[in-house]
Amino acid sequence: MKKRLMNTIVGVIVGAGVLVTMASAHSESTGNAEADYRIQKMKEIGMNMGAIGKVAKGEAPYSEALNENAKAIAELASNMGKWFPEGSGVEASRSKPDIWDPANKDKFAQDIVNLQEASLGLVVAVQSGDQAKIGAALKATGGTCGACHKQFRKPKQ
Repeated sequence: MKKRLMNTIVGVIVGAGVLVTMASAHSESTGNAEADYRIQKMKEIGMNMGAIGKVAKGEAPYSEALNENAKAIAELASNMGKWFPEGSGVEASRSKPDIWDPANKDKFAQDIVNLQEASLGLVVAVQSGDQAKIGAALKATGGTCGACHKQFRKPKQ
């Protein structure tokens, strides 16, 4: 009981730290509201994956609070298709124009579906509390991110 309470407290503290970090990390604007929103949401995915990654790597103990991180990733992924409206591919967003090319529409949409499916698997893995399952599901989810970024995101300057 004590250990569970302590894990919950640690999870809440880490979560609060993530929110503060996200707020301060997104102080710069691209000048495009849709791009700014997308960048904010992508950072939220990264922050949530980072919290789960610490457990997967054995750097932090499992906490029930990680279920909220996994659910947040799945929720964000479920809405990702709405984050790329025409005209939001400004230079500062690092999104390649290929996203909006009709020839790439199906590939880009499939990349989003792949993330959505993998994120649902991550939710199940995190609920299990099994570090190996969490690690494998996180790797699969991150792999979907990387596959899309490789084709549709410009490298950092």
